[in-house]
Amino acid sequence: MLNYRGTRQPPRKYRIPETQAIASPREDPCDICLTRTWTPKLFSTLAEASIEDKSVSSIYGVMSHELRKSVLEGCQFCRTLADGIHGRVFLDELYARYEITDSLPASIASENDTLSGAGDTYPGEESAGEEDVHEWNDASTFNEEEIDDDVTGGWEAWKDRDTLAETCSFKISLSFERGKAGFFTFVNARVEAAGNVADQPNELQMLYGDKAVELHYHVSVNGDNTSDIAGLFPITTMNSTLGADVNMQMIETWVQNFDSMKDTMTLNAIQAPARLIDLQHGGALRIVDSSTIRDYRRGFAALSYVWGTNQTFVLLSKTELSLRTDFQVAQLPQTIQDAVTVTRRIGLRYLWVDALCIMQDSNDDKARELPKMRLIYKSAAVTIVASVAKSATEGFLHHVEEKYDYFIDPVTIPFPTQETSVLQTNVVLSFPADYKRWKDPINSRAWTFQELLLSTRAILFSYRGVQTIDRTNPKEADGLTSGKEPQLPNLPWSGKMFSLATDPENTRQVWLAVRGEYSRRGLSYQGDKLLAIAAVAEELGCMYGSQYLAGMWERHLAMDLQWNYPRNEKTSDSNAVRKPRARGYVAPSWSWASVDGAVEDFVHVGEEEGDAGGMGTKEFLGFDVVSCDVKLAVPGFAYGAVTSGILVVKGRLCSFTWRPHGSDDLHNNLESDGFLARAVEYEMSEYPEIECGEATIDALEPDLQGGVEVTCLATRLIENVPGRNDVEGLMLIPAKEKQYRRVGFFKVYGPAMFEGVELETITII
Repeated sequence: MLNYRGTRQPPRKYRIPETQAIASPREDPCDICLTRTWTPKLFSTLAEASIEDKSVSSIYGVMSHELRKSVLEGCQFCRTLADGIHGRVFLDELYARYEITDSLPASIASENDTLSGAGDTYPGEESAGEEDVHEWNDASTFNEEEIDDDVTGGWEAWKDRDTLAETCSFKISLSFERGKAGFFTFVNARVEAAGNVADQPNELQMLYGDKAVELHYHVSVNGDNTSDIAGLFPITTMNSTLGADVNMQMIETWVQNFDSMKDTMTLNAIQAPARLIDLQHGGALRIVDSSTIRDYRRGFAALSYVWGTNQTFVLLSKTELSLRTDFQVAQLPQTIQDAVTVTRRIGLRYLWVDALCIMQDSNDDKARELPKMRLIYKSAAVTIVASVAKSATEGFLHHVEEKYDYFIDPVTIPFPTQETSVLQTNVVLSFPADYKRWKDPINSRAWTFQELLLSTRAILFSYRGVQTIDRTNPKEADGLTSGKEPQLPNLPWSGKMFSLATDPENTRQVWLAVRGEYSRRGLSYQGDKLLAIAAVAEELGCMYGSQYLAGMWERHLAMDLQWNYPRNEKTSDSNAVRKPRARGYVAPSWSWASVDGAVEDFVHVGEEEGDAGGMGTKEFLGFDVVSCDVKLAVPGFAYGAVTSGILVVKGRLCSFTWRPHGSDDLHNNLESDGFLARAVEYEMSEYPEIECGEATIDALEPDLQGGVEVTCLATRLIENVPGRNDVEGLMLIPAKEKQYRRVGFFKVYGPAMFEGVELETITII
């Protein structure tokens, strides 16, 4: 990646002039690379470096015309340097032009009131069907797309610029950075103009000091022979058949090297689930009670996967006896067959699979086992994550057709060896592109989210290849994680939220991040809404120190009630389509768990925490929670399903008429689902009613038709737009006598409607 102004940018491609590109580009590095850079002396220096040396450097010089010639001849490494130079010069000119005009394109400014750099975000995960967000500080908007009011001409004017046609002498410094495992895992390249600077320097000669080009690569080795290079770089493979022997060998080695795994292989750990699959019952398998296991030193593996709709080989009352006797691997769905293969290969005897270790037709057994999910995944020696499998019948050790994307395409450097009889070993430099979560089906399912979050260690079989996680010892990328940011980007959201381990003061922020991502995922049965996140809630509850109430926390209940189901998705996105509430009871209407869709959460920003204009919440208008009583479906399981929830609150109430938007294109692009209106009280007005505010609805409600009177409960006075205070809160309709039901979240323009309104105490169910 290209380091620029504290951010990391994809290098802009230096386009080779079509008239000068050679017909048959060479595949190996150019003579400059082989004689000045990637020489036997360099590799000897790296091999001789002390393990205490965290960084080893090498410097060489090259003229711009030499670099250009190598690029035209097809040298991969020189091409990455050219891309970095091209991108740096482009970004410098872009910023200079904007500093002169002292303005931003309106299309950027309107979307970015607060400008933030890419370094403050998670590693740029792209999402299918999501709106692009322009980020000014990282200039990413100019990489591919165009902006109508861009005064600079943007990237289009730079696509074909022959940047290296200028004359310049470059000094190139390579720094090999050693990771905790002892391997050199990253390479930093610095390209700087050398020699005396001319009175009127060209754009290349200005690349010195803080304007030098800085590039960041991951480094690893591949090939069948690595003995000469063992210990220098991590070994990796790009074999797209996930179950290939070379992948399995690496997984086996990864597991065997875990000292920390021994700590989890205890009698208590293996007895966390009631049942396990014994993989060493002769040549067959069988279900065993974990309480009967005495050889716990090898632990058990857990499987995280997508069920799909075709799984019929499950543990039932009528099949229990036969499954406890024995059954064959071939009887299992392919995904579970593959999990058996992996478990055996890494040397573990026992496997936990929900379909075969929980009685699927026994509510009593589910009531006992589902509350153990947190302990099961935390106690497992390793979790096998079938990321690429769409269902239990598909499997995950097959060939993956997806193309692996890179910001810096892989560059292969042959490692010099004296042996002529062995196959060539290559050093590989690259920087992978962002993880695209929609390419791994497991990321669309709700149950699998907590399974990954809670796993102490995991092996992920992804479209990106085989990836590993060890939360007991986070470290730089090595082994299977080489070529990727360490332990990232396996999750589709911020790396800072990757682990549930956090300080107590940050627990709510972690919970909101988890809840937001979880609510985007799908459930086959909406009744599992609270169950499928219960293990994470229980884990965070240990630090939260607060009672859990149907997906909310008592300590922050007044704020947590102010969630909403926004319409900021494209209308083609399934999360933008309002759905009916579940037929059976899932959660009280005041809980986000009652909604089938992606919710957003209210994070309190007071005036003193806001920006210079005083943006943020001004006051809560007397809103307060009086009491909250939740009835649990399973007594004692506070984090599981509920059968009722009664909330008593005090606040200011106003009535409005609900006017839903039409279904035309104009209204489909609005952020609300309808307007709040009131009849005009003076005769001279030409309009019968005025629009007082707007609202988003939580679900498709048969009782929420146009013209219906809704009750709005004010929960906060907030300045969303400089100079204007709005009232926001819960939109309600009557449920039973003296009780209400939440149906949406509203915003009324200005506080006038609620001024002078007395506080009332009401009940919401």
